[in-house]
Amino acid sequence: MKSHTSLVAQQTRLSEWADMVRECQNRPQGMKIDEWCQLHDITKASYYWRLRKVREAYLKTADHTQTFVEVPSSAIQPVNMA
Repeated sequence: MKSHTSLVAQQTRLSEWADMVRECQNRPQGMKIDEWCQLHDITKASYYWRLRKVREAYLKTADHTQTFVEVPSSAIQPVNMA
């Protein structure tokens, strides 16, 4: 079992990484991830690893009550290509 201190440290890291991911996703249009990483002194591999960890943490806490809804084929209208 993790100590309270290590859980707080983990949450702090995840919060910082989430901010970093958000900042990267809001980078100037046309700037590649490689360039953004270089400007922020982080390797591309580290960026993607942190992105994965943030996504995993989000999925653990996300509300999974939504269910898949299947639309019956009779409700789908054919497209007229005239």
